[in-house]
Amino acid sequence: MKATIFSQVSIDGKLTLGAGQSSKPLFSLFEESDLEYIHKFRGLVDAIMVGKNTIQTDDPMLTNRYEENKNPLRIIPTSQMDIPLDSHVLADQGRTLIVTTENGQDAHKIRVLQERHKEVLICGENKVDFADLFHKLENDYNVHSIMIEGGGFLNWNVFDQDLVDEIILMQLPIIIGGENNITLVDGKGYNDLSFAKKFKVVDVLPRKNYTLLHYRKAV
Repeated sequence: MKATIFSQVSIDGKLTLGAGQSSKPLFSLFEESDLEYIHKFRGLVDAIMVGKNTIQTDDPMLTNRYEENKNPLRIIPTSQMDIPLDSHVLADQGRTLIVTTENGQDAHKIRVLQERHKEVLICGENKVDFADLFHKLENDYNVHSIMIEGGGFLNWNVFDQDLVDEIILMQLPIIIGGENNITLVDGKGYNDLSFAKKFKVVDVLPRKNYTLLHYRKAV
């Protein structure tokens, strides 16, 4: 399965204007054609995945608003199923898969989600096992390409397990800063360069409002 990290970042790699804040203010710096590029990319993949924190702060729809009937399967990993039931991805009719853990599953929430025709998948005991998830997505859900629009914690998990094939960044020409702000990849990090995940540059394309950066996993 091909996994693509797709994100909008500042020059210094920040995803928001501060810890716990929504990323939506950054989108005000884009024009309609820029937003169309994001949405149409969603139409090219089988699934899109964001983390619990993105659902809580942004409450996104995760749809392709520019092309009818080209909406990917929406995947939300949450080890404790602690996402609001009134979230857009749970309240509308779009196909949505909630991924949780053995010890984090909530029978009441699972019943509510199933009544709304949402799917629930168990992967892992205490933490979501992303390697197992990706295997099940490909074999059981016919997902062969996935777009990951995650925050720093989700991105760390898929990078750390060597599940990312390419990175596409829309880098805005701004500096945000903030030592506690969310970056493209957070998590534990690596103190030894030999463990760092290596990618090669495919394209660097200047646009009017951003620079498009495309990287592919080094082999």
